[in-house]
Amino acid sequence: MTRECTAALFDGPGDGFTLATMELAPLNDGEVLVEVTACAVCGSDLHTISGRRPCPQHTVLGHEIVGRVIDTRGPVADWSGGPLAPGDRITWSIAASCGSCFYCTRDLPQKCLQLTKYGHADPGQDGPLGGFSSHCRLLPGTAIFRLPPGLSDLEAVPANCCTATSVAAVRMADPISGAVLLVLGAGSLGLTIAEFALHNSASNVIIADIDPSRLDQATTIAGCTPLLLDPSPDDTSTGRPEVIDNLTDGHGVDVAIDVSGATSAIEAALGWLRIGGQAILVGSVFESPPIPLDPQDVVRRMLRISGLHNYRPRDLQAALAFLAELPSHSVSRTLVGASFPLSDIDRAVEVAHSRTHLRVAITPTD
Repeated sequence: MTRECTAALFDGPGDGFTLATMELAPLNDGEVLVEVTACAVCGSDLHTISGRRPCPQHTVLGHEIVGRVIDTRGPVADWSGGPLAPGDRITWSIAASCGSCFYCTRDLPQKCLQLTKYGHADPGQDGPLGGFSSHCRLLPGTAIFRLPPGLSDLEAVPANCCTATSVAAVRMADPISGAVLLVLGAGSLGLTIAEFALHNSASNVIIADIDPSRLDQATTIAGCTPLLLDPSPDDTSTGRPEVIDNLTDGHGVDVAIDVSGATSAIEAALGWLRIGGQAILVGSVFESPPIPLDPQDVVRRMLRISGLHNYRPRDLQAALAFLAELPSHSVSRTLVGASFPLSDIDRAVEVAHSRTHLRVAITPTD
């Protein structure tokens, strides 16, 4: 029997989406067909839609996805080794990796030489590889996870990008227990990093942003201290903010995690680290002006500077466990503030662009 799906094809920046019926080719060995129940509009999707990031025309965007297994070709196991069956509620890694290349064998599957990223690839003739569709095809090499029973689709949908990346960033900051963190950027990613760090015994998280409305959510997280930065380029190059000195006895923060990608903020954060402190850069995924770096300062202050792009499958596993352990009213479980059917995708993108909500989701089965 021939299967079909409905997908929103991205026509290019300024051209919006076209809803189309696509034929789903028979599954190949090791593949999984999923009915998409929710897909969040991630910030990277908005960058693609606005033209900041190139992608093939008629790509099916969307990578923060949850869904139900419809079919598999041959036995397919989840990350824990359990066999998948129709009806299983799942999410999966942001990309499929080969498992055997130079980077996969060095525990960097997100840099696989044969990488296929969901929501970024041309669907070709086989069917959608993104979440702005009624169905998504999962390729071999995808790390698949069952959703914890207590999580709704909208609570779980940010897990395989926002939450898993947050987990990876905090993992890099180990040991986190007792640490004072500075998080630059108070969107979904920054707030989730703050909540996960505190969940793992950080003593305090200072979350900084230039937009006071984005800091409102930070005040609802116990142990999180908001810091409003002046948006003028020169402000962040001045002395260390008083709130940092007060929380660190004048030493500076243990770890600074940047998710803003703002070079002025990164430069300032390097100056706000304590001796032996660590900076983790997550948000610099586009070309931006370079920042000056004094090698002598790095050496004498014994600083560590690391970059993070995406995550490893075990970070997604930890992300789902984290969400399941949180109370239902927590920020990380309530990121999605509005949802729209696939037929209203242009409106969903418009609302996502407005930043009225931390996350907006598309629910194709509605």
